[in-house]
This record gives sequence, C-alpha cells and structure tokens, in this order.
Amino acid sequence: MIQTYDEAIKYIHSFPKMHVRNNLDNIKKVLARLDDPQNSYPTIHVTGTNGKGTTCNYLANLIEATGKRVGVFSSPFIKVFNERIQINHVQISNEELLDLVNEVINAAQGVDLVEFEFVTIMGFLYFRNKVDVAIIEVGIGAEHDKTNVIDPLLSIITSIDLDHEKIIGPTLKDIAIEKSGIIKKGKPIVCGKLHESIADVIKNKSKSMNSKMFEYGNDFEITDFKINENKNQFTYVEKLVTIQDIQCRGFEKIMSVNAAIAIKAFLIYLQSSNLRADDDFIRKNIDTHHLLAREQIVHEDPMIIMDGAHNIAAVDNLINSLTARWPKKAIIVLYTGMKDKDRKDILDLLSPNAKMVYVSNLDTPRSAKESDYDLMKYNNVEFISDFHSKVDQMIAEQSEDEIFVITGSFYLISELESKFNA
Repeated sequence: MIQTYDEAIKYIHSFPKMHVRNNLDNIKKVLARLDDPQNSYPTIHVTGTNGKGTTCNYLANLIEATGKRVGVFSSPFIKVFNERIQINHVQISNEELLDLVNEVINAAQGVDLVEFEFVTIMGFLYFRNKVDVAIIEVGIGAEHDKTNVIDPLLSIITSIDLDHEKIIGPTLKDIAIEKSGIIKKGKPIVCGKLHESIADVIKNKSKSMNSKMFEYGNDFEITDFKINENKNQFTYVEKLVTIQDIQCRGFEKIMSVNAAIAIKAFLIYLQSSNLRADDDFIRKNIDTHHLLAREQIVHEDPMIIMDGAHNIAAVDNLINSLTARWPKKAIIVLYTGMKDKDRKDILDLLSPNAKMVYVSNLDTPRSAKESDYDLMKYNNVEFISDFHSKVDQMIAEQSEDEIFVITGSFYLISELESKFNA
C-alpha cells in the first residue's frame, strides 16, 4: 500500500507510456472490476488537435453556473498533477488522490496498464457519486484513446490538423478517421471548422451512426469579431439564436471559435437536461475561470506571453495573431520541441516572423536535443542549453518594443510558470 502523495505520483509515472497492442481491453477489464464508474453519470467527450482544453474549460464554466457539479478530466498539467482531475474547478486533494491510487492498484491486480489508462481509471472512479456530468478530454486521437469507453451525451471535435502523425497518422485523413471514433450512435457531434479534404470523413461517420452533426461555419459561427484590451469580443450566431457582445480573454480569434463550440455544446446540453439559460447568463459565465498556458500574458510591460502551442497549426495561429495584434513589436521566442513534432516546419515558420528564436531542450526522453535540429540554415535561431538563465536575462533586458514568447510545449511552461506566478 502506498503511504504518501509523493509516492503515489512517483508510482503513476512509473508506468509505461504506450501499449504494444492498440486496444481498450485492459482498461475495460479494470473498470468492470470497479463496476464501471464511467457509466454512473452523464459524460461529454472532447477530442481535437488543438483547443480541447480551452473548449472543455468554457463548457465547464457554463454548466457549473447552472448549479451542476461538473467533473473535468484533462491533460497535461502545468503546476501539479492534481489539475488533471477536478470538480467545479477544484482539484482533487492530495489525500483523495492517494486513496484513489491505492483503490485502483487493488482493482488492477494482474492487468498490465499504461500510465494514461491508470490515470483515466482514477478520473472515472473519482467522479462517481460526486458529479452531475463529467467532461472527458481525450489523450490522443479518439477511436483507440483510453477514454473511449464511454457513451456520452454528446461529443466534440474541436479541430483536426497534423499532430501525433506517428501514432494516429501519417495523413490528415488517417487522423480524421481516428478522431471520428468519438462519434457515438444517436448522440450529437459538435465540430470546429473541418478541412475540405477530410470533412466527408466526419460527415459520413456521423451519418452512419445516426449522429446529428453541428459544424462551425455551417450550423453556427461567430460574427462581429474584434479584440478589445486583449479580450476577444464576438457575436454567436446560429439559425434561431443570436448572442451579442460575448467576451473571453485572449488575442487569437481561435479562442472565440472554441468559445462558440462550447456554447453550441452547452445549448445541446441544456436541451437534453430540460434547463434554460438566457443570453446574459452565457455572457456572464463563459469566461469565469481561465487556463494556464493558453495565451497567458504573464508580464505586461514589457510583454511576456506563455502559450503551450506544440504543433504547426497552433504555432501558426499564435504567431499570426501576435503579428496582427502588435505589428510594430519585435518577437523573441523561446521554443522547445518534442522529437515526434514537426520541429522543422515550426522553425521555418518562426524564423522569418521573429527577431530571434532560442531553441532549448527539456529533461525528458521525448524532448528534442541539440543534435536533433539542423539550425545552420537559420541566421536568427540559436540553441541554448540553459533556458532558465535565458528567461532571467530576458526579464532583465527586454525592451518595451519586444514581445517575449515562451512556447512549444506545456512541459516548458510547467518548468517556468513559477517564475511569474510564485
């Protein structure tokens, strides 16, 4: 029996990361021993290349405000592991986590699990008898993701772009097929804007599953978008609904798109739960809690931004938004990439749009090292071994005409967050 919280966290991280077999048999076996806690409360299932966490957060804000107890299972964490399992934005306590780890250990005797399976079981079990609904964020993909053992009220696909190609790719169509696995028979699916090349994958799957599909840009959208003091402001529009002057923190339009996806999902949830909410309710409650490392401005003057953009689509959105919002400011970037990411494409994008790009690495097996990069082709990209010192230097020397952007990995944000939010 594990005795302390620290031992529990160490035990969780001792599991292998990936199974040789790509199926859900083992997690289903352990959940069955626990009387399938994931079936004891309604769920909402969320996947997407980018925007999952933000959309989950907006949706949780709205449902919580109706008086419901809302569980959120998500990844990764920024400060502490407990962030991954929350009820009404309150993290699981150290004591509860310790008890939960021991309970899952007992149930999993003789079954080989990977880390994400163990943690997913913890989340499902923790929410039993505690929540009115749980929002479950997929780890990777959907069809074969370890969370895909639920029959949700509705499912959400925030976006489909290239990421994790070696696991669920290699093509965009392969990724779309994998993510379409979140669609369940007779249950609605809410989607962000889909690439034309793969839209039919999702549409055909939803049709075959008799799942009513709502796509951003076709069934709902935002209009009147503008940025006001680092806040998005927009109007949500669908056939019979118009909600004006919605605001959410951020300087990227994609934040408003994610908010619109959450609003559409919320309206479906209201209908399924026989609840009502007016326009003022949505305006007031959609942005009540914020996530770390999503367009997070940690210092205003000079400006320092932390954002967990870790694939080409997310970095493209970030850089385009920065240059549009502050066209006269020079951008300096601190970037760390994982070996399985499109690092070359990301640097090809960052270099011409930044004054300087500092590349570093993290102390994890997945993190790309100096030898994994070919930096000779760039005249403004430099590898640094000590990113802590570089951040300290930037804080001391940065001018008002520069924006310092820390990005590339949530793990990097986790390492540096305490410098700005002690």
